[in-house]
Amino acid sequence: MLTYRKIDTAGQVTAIITDKINVRNLSILAKGIMQKDQQVEQVGYIKNKNFRMMGGELSINGLLAAAYMLNKSGQINSLDFTVNIDTVTLTLPVSIVIQVQKNIVRLQGIIYKVTNSQPVSKIISQSTKQLLKTLAIGTKASGIIYYKNKTITPLVYVPDTNTYVWENACGSGSLAYSLITGNRKVIQPSGNFLKFKISKNTITVTATTKEI
Repeated sequence: MLTYRKIDTAGQVTAIITDKINVRNLSILAKGIMQKDQQVEQVGYIKNKNFRMMGGELSINGLLAAAYMLNKSGQINSLDFTVNIDTVTLTLPVSIVIQVQKNIVRLQGIIYKVTNSQPVSKIISQSTKQLLKTLAIGTKASGIIYYKNKTITPLVYVPDTNTYVWENACGSGSLAYSLITGNRKVIQPSGNFLKFKISKNTITVTATTKEI
């Protein structure tokens, strides 16, 4: 049986596989875990201090979860992080932001459309799926970040697993929203929040994290 741990980051549950696997099988294994465990929104794999998401996409919450699992301050994917009981702070380079144009934010490994509205329904229409597929061309994943005031509603598509997920929290999507709106404290659908500090060279993100 495949062994994994479930880490809650600001309300989003990431399953992190700890068994040694062939990373080429990660997306297949991830899809199986998500189908079996409805609590899991995304899946990653950790080996030593290296972490990979199920579709090779950027997941800030996944990185925060992996950092929390390491259980002491240090590095994950050569990125500095600190752990203080149930709070993880991760420092990312500004270079992860490739482009911010109107309501589109392209990050390394994922692209978002940020829209000042709320979804009419949680049933994902074919037109929305097609939009996400089109956005994802040339990158690892795509998403739509709906927002009202300081609260976001993230929808994320990962081609390798062919999954569309309404996430309870989203780190990279929160960063996209923050870059568009200037708000640095982003309320998640879970009611928790992520905090950002953005300087000339670095992006620092902080979130409450726990194992479940």
